[in-house]
Amino acid sequence: MSLDDIDPGPDPSQSDDGAQRAGIACLRFEPPADPEALGRAWQDHLAPIFAASFRPETDLTMPIAMRSYHLGDLLVGDVIAPAHILVRSQAMIEQQGLDHILLQFYRRGRSRVETSLRADTVSEVQCIVFDLAQPVRIVADPVDATNVVIPRARLETLGCHPDALHGHPLDHDSDPFGRLVHNVVANVVACGDLLDQREALAASTAITQLCATWLRGKEAGRPPHNPDVRIRIRRLVEAELANSKLSPALIATRLGLSRSTLYRLFAPHGIVAYIRDRRLMAAMRMLVRDDRPQAARIAQVAYAVGFSDERTFRRAFKRRFGFVPSTAPQRPEAQCAAGAVLRDWIDSL
Repeated sequence: MSLDDIDPGPDPSQSDDGAQRAGIACLRFEPPADPEALGRAWQDHLAPIFAASFRPETDLTMPIAMRSYHLGDLLVGDVIAPAHILVRSQAMIEQQGLDHILLQFYRRGRSRVETSLRADTVSEVQCIVFDLAQPVRIVADPVDATNVVIPRARLETLGCHPDALHGHPLDHDSDPFGRLVHNVVANVVACGDLLDQREALAASTAITQLCATWLRGKEAGRPPHNPDVRIRIRRLVEAELANSKLSPALIATRLGLSRSTLYRLFAPHGIVAYIRDRRLMAAMRMLVRDDRPQAARIAQVAYAVGFSDERTFRRAFKRRFGFVPSTAPQRPEAQCAAGAVLRDWIDSL
């Protein structure tokens, strides 16, 4: 994918009070002009989450579409796909360190979902829960589905621990509350191009709360979650962002890791670059939520994410996003300035 894959949505329009509405970013799959390149392009589009391959009966002449909206705290979208096989391997998990939950609400189609503990068939009007920190294999017929990607930490703060639901199908049509959850998500996706940033953040909060409540009612016999070491590092970094003394040495000591292991896990850019990027993404979210770009507010955000001085923060922010912090609330690309690919979006949550 390239920057051309980013659909900025509609041009900013004037609201009733005359102020400009900054839209949210949308990533759409754009089929290549060469039909022979379609399969490879689709595999590349899904690569941030799944390794995709095709079944012998796969018909690549049927419609293929996928759109994703970045709401600030989570991603929503929908997909129309041909028959395929999706795999999330242990090697992918260890390399990527994603700590997110993917909910996929089927509207059409069937699939067989295989995990280390179970194998289930998912059919229309069912939702499948994927813990992206656990391996899975999906053998799917042509499907039409609505998607939600939520950071696990946001669900856990609401008392939801969906680990044991990995690969488990849930009826979202016969269950009244499940139907409510799906309808809300589907309607947010349907009007995604019309939302501004504040509406998107409000929708994000509502969807997280609805999903947490629904999944919390489905949990049973939850096994202890033993996250991959890269996920544990990410969690520690998020918890210590405000600590200006957060460093590779501190992380290595806290988690009992060697320096060489720590640097290897975050090659080629390194753990220091990762910490700085997480600080800047956290600052971006704070600024998008507040449309008062006073100097005092910028300084407050800088210190809140662990920068020791405002000047260093402003320089790093400009280098990372291409614009100064005070203009962040007015920019529709603010939530994913470097998000030319789906993986950048997921990392930004």
